[in-house]
Amino acid sequence: MRVVGNPQWNEFAASPREAMERGARLDAMTRLPEMPDFQPRGVFRGTHAFLAAMDAEKERKRQAWFQQHAKRPD
Repeated sequence: MRVVGNPQWNEFAASPREAMERGARLDAMTRLPEMPDFQPRGVFRGTHAFLAAMDAEKERKRQAWFQQHAKRPD
């Protein structure tokens, strides 16, 4: 098995302070000017399921962008 990235990195914060720091970094990333807006433009009508699927797709795109551009501590 090949380990890619920092093998010491853990997806769970070890302390409340570390969790706050990670949260602050994520908040700062959402304010970056180069982050695309994944909200479709226009007026939409549809069922609750249709609108929920649109929201889920927007969130999937946002998560993919974060995973691609996140800088993990080394």
